[in-house]
Amino acid sequence: MEDYLRDRLTVEEQKPGVLRARVSFPPDLQGPPETGHGGGITAMLFELVRLLEGERWGGIRVPRPVRVEVALHRELPLDTPLLAEAERTPGGWHTRILQEGRPIAEAQVRPMERPLLPPPPEVRRDWEASQADAHEVPGYEFCLGCGFSNPRGAQIRFEYNELVVWKRLSPQAHFRSADGSLFPGYLCIVCDELGWWLGALRQGECGLSNRVVVCLGEPVGSDVPLLAVGARSAVVASDRKGRVWQTAVAIVTPGWSPVATAEVQFVGSRAFTKIMLSRFLPGDGPSAIRRAFPRYDSQ
Repeated sequence: MEDYLRDRLTVEEQKPGVLRARVSFPPDLQGPPETGHGGGITAMLFELVRLLEGERWGGIRVPRPVRVEVALHRELPLDTPLLAEAERTPGGWHTRILQEGRPIAEAQVRPMERPLLPPPPEVRRDWEASQADAHEVPGYEFCLGCGFSNPRGAQIRFEYNELVVWKRLSPQAHFRSADGSLFPGYLCIVCDELGWWLGALRQGECGLSNRVVVCLGEPVGSDVPLLAVGARSAVVASDRKGRVWQTAVAIVTPGWSPVATAEVQFVGSRAFTKIMLSRFLPGDGPSAIRRAFPRYDSQ
């Protein structure tokens, strides 16, 4: 996947501290139909920094842990040449993707002074106590996160109950770096996908991620069993209308040591929901869509 993302880039200028390139997102990097996946965009923005600093194949040039704070300003069009930039700044890097001079997405990337924090103990307790009572979310078949028909994707359908949303992770071979470590872009994709679903289940509608903050820890082997998990009680509204939600997720090892953590801002949309529901495929049964989006049961 590292090579695949970099093959989407055509470098036009590279000098110490500055990188400029052309980038295009093909359909297998989509989230919602016809637009780039938030986690895929996050992965590409971080990949621009790694390319600028000469980090590749598991070697570390960008210190870990690292915070990747992404603002998604507009939907990213597919199969469209876009400008991509990365530059060093005091204490980190700034990277962005633009169309006709307007930023579509940008990120501030900074090394972190402290290790990642594990999820609160009650999250582990709730997950361990309630796995048997679970349902699988539906999915869009070509999505980079959940699409089973997307060979480039993570192909993850999360499980959920009233307390938590989670999935045991088995990264596909193309997310394995040359040294055997897990490609960091995989963690970006999974974190965004989980944060999106936490917001969607709380709102009862589809929507978009417009802010993604991913914190990546030390590299982990691609064969290490991982768990992605988020507490539904930690989803909080940040607007009076209850359409903008802040979600918190973590990806942990079997001992619950964090590999990645994230905060995702989800914005619900009735219009977008009506578009997406006709594209969803059921999860673990025909009632999966109705269960996740009950207010649209009769539509």
